[in-house]
Amino acid sequence: MNRRKKIQTSLFAKIMFMGMAIWAIMSCDNSLERLTDNEYPKSGNEAQTGHVLCIVIDGASGKAVNEAYTTQKAPHIRLMRDNAVITFEGLADSRHKALPVFTNERGWANMMTGVTTHGIGLDEESTGEVKSIEELETPSFLSRIKLLDNEKKISLYTADSRFYQAFYNDADIARTLDSDQQVKSAIISEISSDTDLPSDVILVEFNGVQKAGAADAFYDGSGNPTMAVIEAIQKVDTYIGEIRTALESRENYRKENWLIIVTSTYGGTYSETVQSDSYYDDPRLNTFTLMYNSRFVSKVVGKPSASELNYKYFTPLYAGNNQKSVATVADPKLFEMDNNKSYTVQFMYYSTTKKNNWVNILSKSDKHKGSKGWNVHGDGGRIKFRVGNRDVWTSQQSSDPYVSTDGKWHTVTLVFDREAVRFRAYIDGNYSTHRDQQNMTLPTNLTCPDYPLTIGKIENSPNESNAGFCVTNLQFYDVALPEEFIKKNHGVTKLEEVKNEYWDRLIGYWPCDREEDLENPVLKDVSQYADSYAGKSNITFADQTWTTGNSAEEHLAPAPDDSYYQAVFNNVDIPLQAMQWLGLSVSEWKFEGVGKTFEYTFMEEN
Repeated sequence: MNRRKKIQTSLFAKIMFMGMAIWAIMSCDNSLERLTDNEYPKSGNEAQTGHVLCIVIDGASGKAVNEAYTTQKAPHIRLMRDNAVITFEGLADSRHKALPVFTNERGWANMMTGVTTHGIGLDEESTGEVKSIEELETPSFLSRIKLLDNEKKISLYTADSRFYQAFYNDADIARTLDSDQQVKSAIISEISSDTDLPSDVILVEFNGVQKAGAADAFYDGSGNPTMAVIEAIQKVDTYIGEIRTALESRENYRKENWLIIVTSTYGGTYSETVQSDSYYDDPRLNTFTLMYNSRFVSKVVGKPSASELNYKYFTPLYAGNNQKSVATVADPKLFEMDNNKSYTVQFMYYSTTKKNNWVNILSKSDKHKGSKGWNVHGDGGRIKFRVGNRDVWTSQQSSDPYVSTDGKWHTVTLVFDREAVRFRAYIDGNYSTHRDQQNMTLPTNLTCPDYPLTIGKIENSPNESNAGFCVTNLQFYDVALPEEFIKKNHGVTKLEEVKNEYWDRLIGYWPCDREEDLENPVLKDVSQYADSYAGKSNITFADQTWTTGNSAEEHLAPAPDDSYYQAVFNNVDIPLQAMQWLGLSVSEWKFEGVGKTFEYTFMEEN
């Protein structure tokens, strides 16, 4: 009898255990489904919804925070890293390069509005004065939140009276205090309240680092953050630790689903001359951003490497056996070479067939190998020039690239130097005029007014199925560019953004590689003189065969596109990230920022 009872009890226990196990698995599956769904949490100001705590540190460069981080002077930021996405190479701005002065106020405005077009920190054309934060007219993301959902509760705590004056109207609770320490205490008081729920959005501004840098210096003579700045970051790190402790002590902290953003406005004042090839090189634009949630997978985001900056092209494809495969400038009288002036023509060339050919590539001439004007054509695997009635070969050295057969992009430069009475040719920035023609006298007359500047086939051009090529980044200068400039800048693209020292002498510029121009029969001249030509300098492509690609060539220097700078957190990302976390739609406001997708850990919520 007792044995029978034991068996029944054992069987009942097993059934109960199996039932509980099945329930646990189902619960885990539900939890897994919930946690692997990377949608942003629902909005609201009640428990079990999304909240945002945004801590803004004025003047804390990513470099300075990283120094504090690696030297154990930012232990609380370090403690957050296991559940945070973090960058020490963020950007305060990636739209306005080489500003004479980059201000903390511009960092505020970029971060609070989500755009860089507000004008704050820029010289006004009418007065020449820098526009201050008091003149900000673009709505902040706090006001956008209230516009979408007035039930959202917003708190703002700041140690800077000007920040307060600029944004206090957008918050339900707004306080300006005398120090960062008082700001910290006020936040903790709201978070720790037993009677009131904290706001949906709590925005905090600390200015201790900015004050320390302004009083001493942000950087020393070697370009490293000063000890005064590091120590100020250490103090703010302590406040961040206390705030986080108070927040995570809340009974419903996990259900409230907090996104904690710690970020900086700009990299501080930098007294040395800023000579940067990209926004990443400007210390003033260098920021720190951390986004934390107890469910996030840890990730450190760095700037892209130079090798990732490939040349992306969307361009016409010219065929050697198609008479319609040609593109011409609308007015043949444009881009004539006067007899008393110097000129430079430069373009990028890519042979898609990788075979020897002799087809016409670029010209302003009456015919292929004619006696008027000039032209560039294939010479087997190399390039050959026709200058007036004279042939000019490239140097034909074994080290010279076989531009028509190696399957790579190359830059070809032609210099018509009237002062020196010489023709100079360059391939990829290297002098490449054949030794037999290096002292050739430049022909007196290169005019050809009845024939337009042309890419592709012209009269007498051979009909070759082996020839297929692209021409991009076509430039026409009314000056003989010096050799050192060519060597340094031959592979640079997006010249209308770069505006180097010869920008004013660039009288015609056709990128021919932009995505927005894809399958457009008109290839636009984007030089500063294009408007004066009234459309007559544009190039019309007859055949409409296109190709696209992505190429990494060490001798090219393509200008970075937006995605290159959006790889890290930008100031303008903050509003979009916060509003998406709250579940608010923001598409109609055309924020410049990009919302990052977070990877979640597999854990059950409490």
